[in-house]
Amino acid sequence: MLTLVGNLVQTSRCRDSWSVPGATTLDEEPPVAVRARFRFGIDLSDPKFRRPGQRQGAVRRSELLGRLERDHARRLILITAPAGYGKTTLLGQWVQENPRPCAWVTLDQADEVPGILEDSIDTALTEVGAGVELGSDLVLVLDDGHALPPERLRDAVLDVLDWLPEGSQLAVASRCTPALPLSRMRAERMLVELDSHDLSMSAVEAAPMLRSAGLDPRSASAQSLVLRTEGWPAALELATMSWARRTEPTQPAALVMGDDHAISEYFRTELVDSLSPAATRFLIRSSVLDRLSGPLCDEVLGCRQSAILLGELERANLPLAPDDASHEWYRLHGLFREMLQTQLRRSEPEMVPVLHRRANGWYRRAGDVDRALDHATLSDDLDGAGQLLWANLHRYLGAGRNAMVQRWLSGLSAEQVSGCALLALSAAHSDLALGSAAAAERWARSAAASLFENNGLQQSAGAGVLIIQAWAARSGAREMGAVAATAYDLLRDDSPWRASCCLLRGAAALLTGDEAEAERRLEEGAARGAVLAPDVASLCLAQLAIIAAERGEAVIASDFARRAASMVQEHGLSTTPASALVFAVAAAAAMREGRVDHAKTAATQCLSLLDLLDDSLAWFGAETRIVLARVSLALGDVAGARELLADASRLARRTADIVIFQRWFDDVWNRFDERAESALAGMATLTTAELRVLRFLPTHYSFHEIAQRLHVSSNTVKTHVHAVYRKLDASSRSEAVAHATQAGLIGV
Repeated sequence: MLTLVGNLVQTSRCRDSWSVPGATTLDEEPPVAVRARFRFGIDLSDPKFRRPGQRQGAVRRSELLGRLERDHARRLILITAPAGYGKTTLLGQWVQENPRPCAWVTLDQADEVPGILEDSIDTALTEVGAGVELGSDLVLVLDDGHALPPERLRDAVLDVLDWLPEGSQLAVASRCTPALPLSRMRAERMLVELDSHDLSMSAVEAAPMLRSAGLDPRSASAQSLVLRTEGWPAALELATMSWARRTEPTQPAALVMGDDHAISEYFRTELVDSLSPAATRFLIRSSVLDRLSGPLCDEVLGCRQSAILLGELERANLPLAPDDASHEWYRLHGLFREMLQTQLRRSEPEMVPVLHRRANGWYRRAGDVDRALDHATLSDDLDGAGQLLWANLHRYLGAGRNAMVQRWLSGLSAEQVSGCALLALSAAHSDLALGSAAAAERWARSAAASLFENNGLQQSAGAGVLIIQAWAARSGAREMGAVAATAYDLLRDDSPWRASCCLLRGAAALLTGDEAEAERRLEEGAARGAVLAPDVASLCLAQLAIIAAERGEAVIASDFARRAASMVQEHGLSTTPASALVFAVAAAAAMREGRVDHAKTAATQCLSLLDLLDDSLAWFGAETRIVLARVSLALGDVAGARELLADASRLARRTADIVIFQRWFDDVWNRFDERAESALAGMATLTTAELRVLRFLPTHYSFHEIAQRLHVSSNTVKTHVHAVYRKLDASSRSEAVAHATQAGLIGV
């Protein structure tokens, strides 16, 4: 009696297009069913021939199942991904919903022996063969394909494709990619491929798992957990379990790390233990890198042919994904990398700074300053890190990337930073950009002390200390300009820090009443900083807008304000506290042009940034508040304008010899007086009926309720209220009440 495989071979197409030298042909063997049962003693009840049961709580992969259903005409389904991506679960769900008969074989090392794999396949087909007519379509699943060598798996797949009837499908799940002619299969549209990217869970798919851990799938913690695990199903389940066992109820889910015991143990047993010692050492040491390439790993790890090893590790389907189309760069899964980093710190702690130092050197030569600094601050070469950071600091501050500078510095102790002059100086300017002049001064003092010990390490560093001193202006506006001039002379002509010196000299000249000198310095600063220091250039333009507005040159002032605002927007500086002045002059320009909504938006942004500035930048805070007070008054926010002026007056007293502020204060108070006179003139024309309605405006009564109490119609009340608004120069009920209270027409 011929076996089922033998019958299927007779009805199948020929295998010439998929033959591989050395592959076994089934029809040259004795009857496989006989061998299966007697020669090799295969037990039909062996679990390797049973479909996996659906685990309770398993997520139904609807999207992937739909894709497999749409591609039911393609003969080969290849699912390759590392352990824990749900390959077997997906195939179990698919065959359960598929109407065709399914034969299932879970491969193991015994199938490496010639003949046993064929017997296993025949046994599985025999188990479902009672209901299968010869030549009918069916599904054959080969699970755990990684249990066989890639070449052996390739031969088996091609053999099956040779005799598999039309309308049937072979599904292979493996951690390793078989050595198949995949490009040709793709071209002939006979292949369905799913990988770890496809199998990664979205937040929607992971919702049941997240709920079981007590997480709302829509919450930030749940979203961060999915993001941290990158949708890796097994890692996500372990992470949710770890989070559910947390000792701190408020612990964010993002704090779940790859060195968590349950997660790291899974990674070791399922991924690392099967690797050779050389491959394991390669992965552990390369974990210091966020991206891997052959040349980079060769230098950092001190080895050769890393590119070949990376390709082999990728094909082995470790959590190592290509980071570019050419597969030159790779990236380790975040949690897996964290586990490897922990292993490196435990097994070879002395290698950590060495590896980072090598990586720093490689990236510096490659021109990747960001990553060079990443590794420099983690190496034992703090002086080198300081030199690199100070040389590029203006680029980070000018591009609104101060958060990155803060991240690098936060990875170092205060002692490490203060012990390196250029690191301390970088910290000073970074804190200044955050609006904290007091902290900037402390770092500048540390830098100055270290520079003195090193005989003035370099002139640009000395100038950097002076720039901090000029910003603080402890000795007054004239001294501020003089210190900035000294710093300017210390710097080379092409130094980007000269733009800061020009800004400070120009601001000092403006504050002391020398507008002509202020214009010269500020125009130079705007030109110098346009490319290398746009943060400084935008402030120079804002100061020029103030000068033009003081002269009554509204068009020129608006042009400067627009250029400053455009620079802030273009370079991502809208959250930099010093940009408060730019938003203040932008609000003033918008009010002059009648663009009230734009003025309100800019004024609101200015206020939010002013809250981030400490009082140590007294002259700057006072100047910005005076400009904004004018805008607030024009917008009708009298109380807000008064508060801004009070704060400006308090700050102005902290900086000596400023002459311009008094003129500005007088101007704003005159505007208050003019507004009060105008309001009183309107109030004098209020009728008795309008005054009676006015008394009710501070209450919570509606117009209808006021009408009932005055025994008039609602329309009459509305008419009187609109007249009150007009005569009190108010645009709202609250504003009318404020103006009337100020004039003494109603009680407080």
